[in-house]
Amino acid sequence: MNRTEMYKRIAFENGNRFPWYPEECQYLMYKRIAEAEFAQIHNLKRADIECSILDHYSIEINSLELLAGRFSNGFVLTDEQRNIMEKGRGIYEAAGISGGWRNNATGHRVIDYKKLLRVGIKGILAEIDANLEKIDYNSPEAVEKKAFYAASKKSLEAVCRFAKRYYTELIQAAENETESERRQELKRMAENFTHAPFEPCAHFYEALQCMWFVQFCLKLVDDISLTGRMDNYLFPYYKKDIEEGYITEEFAFELIEQLYFKHNEIYCSWPAAIMLGGVDRQGRPVWNTLTYLCVKAIETTGLVNPSVAVCYTEDMPEDLLELCVDMISKGYTRPSIFNDRVIQEGLLEAGVSVEDARYYVHSTCVEITPIACSNIRVATPYININQAFEKVLHRADLNTFEKFSECAKNVAAEIIRKDLTRVCEDMYAQQQYASSPLASAFINDCLERGKDCGAGGARYDFIYPCFPGFVNFVDILAAVKKAVYEEQVLTLSDVAEMCENNFEGNEKWRQYLLNICPKFGNDEDEVDALAKEIYEFIRSELKKYQTSLGGTFHPSYFAWIMHGALGKQTQATPDGRKEGEALSENMGAMQGRDKNGPLAVMRSIEKIDQKYGIGGIATNFRFAKSFIGSDKGKLAVKNFIKVFMDNDCFEIQFNVVDQQDLMEAKKAPEKYRTLLVRVAGYSDYFVNLDPVIQGEIIKRSEHNMI
Repeated sequence: MNRTEMYKRIAFENGNRFPWYPEECQYLMYKRIAEAEFAQIHNLKRADIECSILDHYSIEINSLELLAGRFSNGFVLTDEQRNIMEKGRGIYEAAGISGGWRNNATGHRVIDYKKLLRVGIKGILAEIDANLEKIDYNSPEAVEKKAFYAASKKSLEAVCRFAKRYYTELIQAAENETESERRQELKRMAENFTHAPFEPCAHFYEALQCMWFVQFCLKLVDDISLTGRMDNYLFPYYKKDIEEGYITEEFAFELIEQLYFKHNEIYCSWPAAIMLGGVDRQGRPVWNTLTYLCVKAIETTGLVNPSVAVCYTEDMPEDLLELCVDMISKGYTRPSIFNDRVIQEGLLEAGVSVEDARYYVHSTCVEITPIACSNIRVATPYININQAFEKVLHRADLNTFEKFSECAKNVAAEIIRKDLTRVCEDMYAQQQYASSPLASAFINDCLERGKDCGAGGARYDFIYPCFPGFVNFVDILAAVKKAVYEEQVLTLSDVAEMCENNFEGNEKWRQYLLNICPKFGNDEDEVDALAKEIYEFIRSELKKYQTSLGGTFHPSYFAWIMHGALGKQTQATPDGRKEGEALSENMGAMQGRDKNGPLAVMRSIEKIDQKYGIGGIATNFRFAKSFIGSDKGKLAVKNFIKVFMDNDCFEIQFNVVDQQDLMEAKKAPEKYRTLLVRVAGYSDYFVNLDPVIQGEIIKRSEHNMI
């Protein structure tokens, strides 16, 4: 068994074993709080916590790894340490956000790795010192700026100390290693820390290690930064090393595999985004060797992470698209394909600069985040507008469909108002009391403005509310229009009573509402017009709100796993959905309701102007293995992707899994631990999903043709 196969097993087990935030990190954070000796300003409080973690976290080096930076297995709390941790936790929770210890993490951003690799932490510290020298103490912002710069400097210096500890450990491990090949590997790993991350990087291996190390440091302080466009910012180092014979393509590929395993170990099924292709900030196409290697590594690593996506442009190489389809046909669920043209148009419409609009990432699922300059909050919050119908169906005065629809939208608008008002309040509290000293050092324009990324330092402060069940809302309107107002076979009161009783004793009418009434995703102009109307309604409602930083709201249409959670909270609905069943998870047809095939789904959603959905739009398709596994099927799917993109659709993702495998996995999950499925913007192991989500996936239409 080769190293990759051995590491794959370890990465899978570690990903399922480690908690989201390691206990050792929690202990170090709460221990520091329990010491109760802090500066008064929240930025410096947070920097103290980041230093405490990075200065004391245990270092572990796996015998198989070529990249350093992983969770440690050896830490076990003593009784004394547990008491200290609980004391600190009590202080932290009693103080709440105003205690000043919380970070401004979003979990959905990419820092400026290109700058890190180009100038090193040394260059960023020099920039901070220069800005400190320029502070005008006649300015009301002087103290805020000084605290921000001091906090970021403190955290950056802690990263450098942590890197030195790694260097020492690697040298010691090499001296103790008896096997000569592994000894040389450890020495080469140590070499990566002789200059970086303090100094600029010179080589591909060093740059990849530097990027991962800083990403790992951010994860330790609970402030995620995803990998982003690695075929963009790492390719110059790769190209130079290949030309000079410093590295081979085979070794570079093994390093990419190792990076993927690292993603699985520290993120498990959290969709850690790597986006490939598209264009760079100058608009030049990015299709290079690393692009292909990153797609190929999906198969050789074969686990749930990273969440690999490709930016589709008209000049995307044919063989690369074929490689993507090949990965999908084998059931790996990745890459997802994003429409670069539509997304750029949407970002420009939202006020993003041309350069930043070209350089974005799907910041986990399908949420679009400009790289290195964002304090964007995604899925904030998940909003269930379908609960509006629980009030509207009882209205006896709605004697026309127009009145019914308007009333439903008015109640939905109030649901949106309450949710977004709460978000604005939360964002103000974050602005006042939370900070991210380490991450802010790598986010534009924090250093220039002298502000934390969550306090006005970041260039963009968008908020992306998410609308699981959007398709249900449309289907409900269509069903009520037909059943109550056109055919008049039911009254609103009839429908309300059936929904309240979960269609008990009314299965015939449920089937009528479910199968006879029109549904979105089948290229029916009347219901598609309703979808467009509700889409524009949501967009217009979001325009009414801004955060204290001037952040604007933009909708998203995916669900993560929240279509299941919200479905459990929602009574039966007039589209025939029963109480407790999942809501719709994407911009497409509700599960199993796409009766006219994938092209009809595309024709329905293309009628919606998807550039306004920069919060993220997912469109799921499920194909039978027997179809997409054939040459004819692969060609059909490749051409379908092209047509999908040419018709201004936002994103496309795939499930290729046999129905029998899904059913067997429910019965014997221990035999299907690595069975991958696309959920609602991200991938996960099927057996780890809530039964409601498992049932939703099983109900999706399995297509045998385009």
